[in-house]
Amino acid sequence: MGGAHVADYTGAVCAPQFAQAAMSAFAKHLRKMNWANLHLDNLRMSSGRMRSFIENLEDRRLDIRNVTAVNKADNIDNSICPSIELPATWDAYLEEKVGANTRQKLRRLLRKLDGSDEFRITLPDSATLDRDIGILLGFWRDRWGTRKGNRMPGILRTNQRTFQDAFSDGCLFFPVLWQGERPLGALATFIDPVKKTYLFSMAGRDETVQTVSPGLLLHAFSIRHAIENGFRTYDFLRGNEPYKYMLGATDTIIGNKRVYTRSGRNLGDKLDVRLLSGIFKAANGWHKDGLLVKAERAYRQILDTDPLHATTLYALGQFVASKGDHQAAATIFQTLSSVAPELAKGWTRLGTALQALGRHGDAVEAFGKAIQLTPDSASARYGVAVSLFNLGCARAAKAQLEAVLQMHSGSGKMEPQRVKAALLLQELNQSTLPNFARNGASGGALPIPSTSTSVPPLTFR
Repeated sequence: MGGAHVADYTGAVCAPQFAQAAMSAFAKHLRKMNWANLHLDNLRMSSGRMRSFIENLEDRRLDIRNVTAVNKADNIDNSICPSIELPATWDAYLEEKVGANTRQKLRRLLRKLDGSDEFRITLPDSATLDRDIGILLGFWRDRWGTRKGNRMPGILRTNQRTFQDAFSDGCLFFPVLWQGERPLGALATFIDPVKKTYLFSMAGRDETVQTVSPGLLLHAFSIRHAIENGFRTYDFLRGNEPYKYMLGATDTIIGNKRVYTRSGRNLGDKLDVRLLSGIFKAANGWHKDGLLVKAERAYRQILDTDPLHATTLYALGQFVASKGDHQAAATIFQTLSSVAPELAKGWTRLGTALQALGRHGDAVEAFGKAIQLTPDSASARYGVAVSLFNLGCARAAKAQLEAVLQMHSGSGKMEPQRVKAALLLQELNQSTLPNFARNGASGGALPIPSTSTSVPPLTFR
């Protein structure tokens, strides 16, 4: 879901007058996509929208289950979301929403704040925002760092960015409680000006403080601030912690569902197109590590989903060529050249495969395309020289080899190719027989030069 795993609530954003039609269409579209499991976490939407969605998602291939959201470590149910419907005044809130003991406690805490030079609350501006966020996240890290383990750095980065963005958008209420120059606690709340809601996100406090309850004081200050500014709801988001009810909250229940394919395989038995780049990266890694069966299977699964996936065509073409299946390689590189005609390496690989099949005329044409795109391609010019000579075009072949010898690369990467060209040119000068398969007619996997050199154009005789 959008916002996972940062947003406490997820749902559907659509024009209200088309909500049920949109949810129906969305579910039907999902059934056409390629996936094996779908996580629908923290769904907060109307029963009508939910019904339109689930009824149109039902399919004999799918199993839909409700799942719990209980944090067993703290015995907190995160499908329960307490919130307070705020009255028009602070006094009305104290009289209508909280018990007598809590009422006295809140009044006492706020008197201590309002009438004291010792305690104060600040709100951030652009100069103090990063400091205040650092205070809150520092307290939160001290409290939860051990439990969160190696996830902690990511959690802190995400929240820091989220709070900064919310502040920039004018949607952050962020009081910090101080005793003199010592911060005692901080509280982060998102502001929804449309629905007139404060949404409490995160709190942190100095666990050693005994003189005041920072968390309770900050919530009291925030609730009063929300009422005074015309807001109607103070939402504690997920989790049924007891203190929320002490402050007058009532519950809303959100849903958590999992949808699985009964077979355990993707719908349509294909990869999801949005994942292909990541799967290709993994497959390429397996290829380099020698896990060839695994790599080939992944390449072919990518092409089952997208037969024109250019990078996969190139990699699989290399793979089958390395196994000596030059006919398959030629077919793959022919497809690649139609998909990515601007890719010189693709034309070079096609020429190499055709050359290995003895189709030298077609190979010359493919190498020629590569040279037009990249005139300083030593591998293409070497390859075309071999095929030209096999076609009886000795002068043209020698011209291409001499062009390779004129190329230079500061990195030295071109030197093996130049040595290879020199040896073949020497043999051409000593013989006129078109029998050079033993000298590298298959072209091989040769590096592309990194610098441009003035070389004669490709000509045919």
